[in-house]
Amino acid sequence: MNSFVEFNKYKLLHHERGVAQMPSIFLSHTSIDNPFVEKLARDLIRLGFDVWYDKWNIKIGESITRKIDEGIRDNEYLGIVLSPEALNSEWVKSELGAAWIKQMKIRKVFVLPILYRDCNIPLFLADRKYADFRNDYDEGLSELASVFGIRDIETISDENWRKFSKKRGAYWQYFRKREFERLVTSLVIRAKSYNWSAWVGRTKNPFSITLSAILDHKRKKALSIKLSGKSFSYMACEEFVSNPNNLKVSDFNKYIGNTVNECEEYAWRQMEDFKRCYGNPTDAPFYFTGRFFSTEELIAATKSMLNEFDWFKGDK
Repeated sequence: MNSFVEFNKYKLLHHERGVAQMPSIFLSHTSIDNPFVEKLARDLIRLGFDVWYDKWNIKIGESITRKIDEGIRDNEYLGIVLSPEALNSEWVKSELGAAWIKQMKIRKVFVLPILYRDCNIPLFLADRKYADFRNDYDEGLSELASVFGIRDIETISDENWRKFSKKRGAYWQYFRKREFERLVTSLVIRAKSYNWSAWVGRTKNPFSITLSAILDHKRKKALSIKLSGKSFSYMACEEFVSNPNNLKVSDFNKYIGNTVNECEEYAWRQMEDFKRCYGNPTDAPFYFTGRFFSTEELIAATKSMLNEFDWFKGDK
C-alpha cells in the first residue's frame, strides 16, 4: 500500500512543477468489495490517475465523515462501485447523494458507474453507460480508461517501467528511482559481507555506485555500475576509483543487463574472485549512500516533517 501512496505523492510533486497529470477520482464502495476496489485503485494509479481510496486516505483518529466530504469535494470524479451490498450501504447512499448534488451544481458528468456485480442500478444512473467488470476485469478497466482517452491499459510497474519511458505523464521516473534503491540496498548488503566499501554517485554520475576493496597499492579492486540514461540498461566499469563521480559516462562500457539480480550476480562474482586471490579487506570500509535531492523534494520533505510535529490536523 505505501508504495502506491508514495507514487501519488510523487505525481503530486510533479504536478506542482507544472507537469500534466490525469484526473483525480474518488472510489465509492462498500467494505465487502475491498479486494476488487484495491486492485482497481492500484491499476488506476499505475495508469496515472490520482485515486482517493478510504483505506489509504483516512488515518486512524481522523473524522471519516469530514475526510469523505473532502474527498468528494476535491476530486474531479466519483467512481461508484456497484454491487448489491454497496447499494444497501448507508455510506454509499450518502456519498451518492453528495455526488449527485455536485454533478447538478457543476453541470457536467461527475459520477462514473463501475458495475462490479449484478444489482439493481439506481434510476438516476440507469441511462448512464457503465464500465462493466462483471465478466472480464481488463475489459471493464479498458472501458473506464477510455473515458479519459486511454487506449492502452497495460499499467506501469516495477517490472516494465522502461516501456513507458517515452510516454508523457507515465511517471516512470518514480519506478526507476525505486529500482535503483533496491540495487543500492542489495549491493551495499553484499559489500558489507565482503568488507568492501560503497559510494553512490550524485549529480555528475546519477544512478551509479562504486564498490571497492584495498589491501595495498597492488592488491585492490573496484567495480562501478551505472544505469544508462539512454538505454536504461546497467553498464559497468572496472577502472579503479572509490567514487563513481570520478568516472566519465564513456568509462561505463561493459553491459550487465536490465535487472537488479544481474547486477548483484555480477558484483558477487567480482568479490568472490578477489577474495579467492587475496582475501577480504581488513581495514574499516566506508559507505556513502546519500541521494541527491532537488529543491522541490527538499521543500516537500520539510513540509511533511513539519506537519508530523503539528498537533492541529485540520484544514490549514
